[in-house]
Amino acid sequence: MVDHDDASARMAKWLAGDRLACVLHLGDGTIAYHLADQGHEVVVAGDDVRSRRHRDVLYVRASGDRLPFAESSFDAVVAPHLSEAPTALADIARVLRPGGVVSTIERSHDDSLPWVRRLREIVGEPGHAERPAIDSLGGTGLFGEIESTDLAQWQTLDLAGLLRLASEIGRQPVSEATLARVKDAFSEVTPHTGHLRLRHRTRCLRATVLKTDEPSAPPPAETLLFDLR
Repeated sequence: MVDHDDASARMAKWLAGDRLACVLHLGDGTIAYHLADQGHEVVVAGDDVRSRRHRDVLYVRASGDRLPFAESSFDAVVAPHLSEAPTALADIARVLRPGGVVSTIERSHDDSLPWVRRLREIVGEPGHAERPAIDSLGGTGLFGEIESTDLAQWQTLDLAGLLRLASEIGRQPVSEATLARVKDAFSEVTPHTGHLRLRHRTRCLRATVLKTDEPSAPPPAETLLFDLR
């Protein structure tokens, strides 16, 4: 097992491919900042873009499945939460250059830890299972063979981190009453340390877009773009 920060940096490097690249990261997140620190040219785009959090990252606020970029603009698209919508996947393929890669991650938590089992009892299970990303990519015909690598890691969670985890894995929407029970459980389990250790496995997936050189097209007119430089 490796520590979370080191594992995240290694994961980011694998997701972007084997060379320095122009990378589009869908949604604001720490993987984008690791990529920028490693020397990649990084653009973060999404409806969760609110402020500038890294000096070397370009931020673009965009919404919907259509990306506000010209064709063949990026060497890699990193989508930690990959949409399975055919229109979204087709638009990712559109903005990738020939030979470019799309990548995503799938995480699973170690339920053998007693506090993780207790957390799941409190927050319940999600109402529906997500379709595996490998199925979403493989069924489009837009991408080639899917590569994967697995990374096991430990993560230290304070109360704020545990509440974020509870909000992600619980039956949606996770109520304030449920989060209050999570807070109580945290106080009971960590009376002296103030933190919990979470062991999880991350599967990283990437695939090369199947396309040849094409003339570029302007970004979709219906999508608003805000540059937060």
